[in-house]
Amino acid sequence: MAPLLKILVQWLPTLPSPFTSRSHGQSPIQVQPSFGKANQQQQPIAVEQDVPGKAPRSLDMETRQLSSVSWGENHLDLFGYNGKNLTHKYWDGYQWNPSGFGVEQLGQGLAAKPGTILHQYYDGTAWKPDHTEFEQLGQGCNPSYEIEASTWGPDHLDVFCRDPDDNQILHQYYNGHRWSELEPFGGDVTIGPRVVSWGENHMAVFFLDHEGEVNQRYWDGSQWSDEWVTFTSPEDYHFDTLAVSSWGENRLDVWAAERKSGLWHLYWDGSQWAEWEWLSGPDDEPIDHIGVASWSAGHFDIVTLGRDDRQYRYKYYDGAWQPSVSGWYDRPGVGFESIPSVISWAPNRLDIFGVTADDRLLHQAWTGYDWYPGAEKWETLCKVEVAEAESSFKDRQTIEVELRF
Repeated sequence: MAPLLKILVQWLPTLPSPFTSRSHGQSPIQVQPSFGKANQQQQPIAVEQDVPGKAPRSLDMETRQLSSVSWGENHLDLFGYNGKNLTHKYWDGYQWNPSGFGVEQLGQGLAAKPGTILHQYYDGTAWKPDHTEFEQLGQGCNPSYEIEASTWGPDHLDVFCRDPDDNQILHQYYNGHRWSELEPFGGDVTIGPRVVSWGENHMAVFFLDHEGEVNQRYWDGSQWSDEWVTFTSPEDYHFDTLAVSSWGENRLDVWAAERKSGLWHLYWDGSQWAEWEWLSGPDDEPIDHIGVASWSAGHFDIVTLGRDDRQYRYKYYDGAWQPSVSGWYDRPGVGFESIPSVISWAPNRLDIFGVTADDRLLHQAWTGYDWYPGAEKWETLCKVEVAEAESSFKDRQTIEVELRF
């Protein structure tokens, strides 16, 4: 069956963008690598060359809403926003498309009301409902916060957002035939929701409450659990960053951070919850965001964004923490302004994307034997330039990408 790529966007009223639109007098030229399969020998050479008087073609991404997804081996899709359109750039196994610094312009949502969930999908042959249009779903989400989407199997999709009046979670789902109404789901949220599936017909929803504690509610295959379960924070820490993941069936992992305490880890092994595990903070740098990916059972990769120095740092688990329980590898950049977008499309393959303070979309990959283009180097995919919107609906919305088969 052809893969089905789902995109959900929540449109917000005008808010200040992290970057302002500007023109550039010089154009960076990128020599594109041939990635091939994960373990093939590669020649990753990335250079930038100034060409006076030629303006660059822009990715036009809203920098804090970078999303990535993979629907199969050696395929990647990147999504952003330019103040008017959803934008798309993809790796087809041989090259980045559109070529050079170009991007594909997808749907517009200029007619949607703030807080409306919009839906667009690729069915293997074409974008639906149309290449430039979204389907409008539920209205009433808090337009200042993110939406989350997840699937636990074919022909099912769950979407979660926050109520603007009382900060409880709202829920809408697709059952293979139709979309439900947007319904109350409970909770009193400060961070979240975060959603993950750990197997067919199983899903869990998490959030941080006003005490900085993790709360969970789950779908057991036939119904949602009646009440939220609260996990007491270790040592009375007040968490302010949250991520969740699963490396396979019956496995759940919760990642939480607090400004002074570093990264903490909690997991479900299929029968019980373990105790909180402390993974330290990278060089005592407060953690602003957490990105997680897994390419197989027993393995995950963690990338964090430093709150003060805006650098990415990395560690991984393959039966033991590397470089150590408390250690981290640096992923040097020039100051990132986006959360780390982390994805794996095959065993022993990892891709990291981020947008920098000097308006570049950067990419670094673990190829199975080494970092491309180098342990301290990044590939520049294109320049970022946020376009001015032509209506009051501008450049701060949330983008959620889901893969369905």
